Amino acid sequence: MARAPFEAVKLVRPKRLYEQIASQIEQMIRAEELPAGSRLPGERELADTLGVSRPSLREALIALETAGLIEVRGGGGTFVRPAQASVGIFSFTGEMDLGPGTLEQFEARRAIEPACAELAASYATPEQISALEASLRRMARIIRAGRNPSAEHQAFHLIVAEASRNSILASAVRELWRLRQEPMWSILRLRVENRESYELGLQFRRRLIDCLKRHDGAAARRAVEEHFMRLDEMYFDRKV
Repeated sequence: MARAPFEAVKLVRPKRLYEQIASQIEQMIRAEELPAGSRLPGERELADTLGVSRPSLREALIALETAGLIEVRGGGGTFVRPAQASVGIFSFTGEMDLGPGTLEQFEARRAIEPACAELAASYATPEQISALEASLRRMARIIRAGRNPSAEHQAFHLIVAEASRNSILASAVRELWRLRQEPMWSILRLRVENRESYELGLQFRRRLIDCLKRHDGAAARRAVEEHFMRLDEMYFDRKV
């Protein structure tokens, strides 16, 4: 049989930036250019060396930590884990789609949730306002007890999204908060969230509820935008 003149096209998925950075560092680890137990340079130095931004590098390091290739030791820096500790993890050098990273997800929320709040100022029902106030009270009790209020954070934001009466926006917010429960976000939250950040979150929610009660859409949007500005600096070390 004559050979077909054309071969099947092999589609190659473009890798996201954080995957490219993680892949480069992974290759250095596999080649023992970064041997087990070695300490990685600080974020600023490593970002300069690789020619990437610190937020993108931080996203890549979180992915590498999730994969079990590196570990962060409190106050001591970031270290390459022993080879046997990373058996069976996914690799950044393959073709598997690891999905949007934490920074990409965060930027989507930052674009969508202020719009939800603005709409909610017009459409939120008394029952939804009451639900937000109840969520805020539960959150305050959880924080006073010294526990992580992550689940209540999600509940609050989803109520606001539903109150927008825009099913497309609400669906997007639900999906982004589903992604926020995955391991990369868990690691990022563990690194930066603390009692102070939780208290600031309570202040933001009180302010937003007040805006919704006054039906002030512009103020509600500003409250959420300023909240995300603070989170951007906290999570990704960016002042935007």
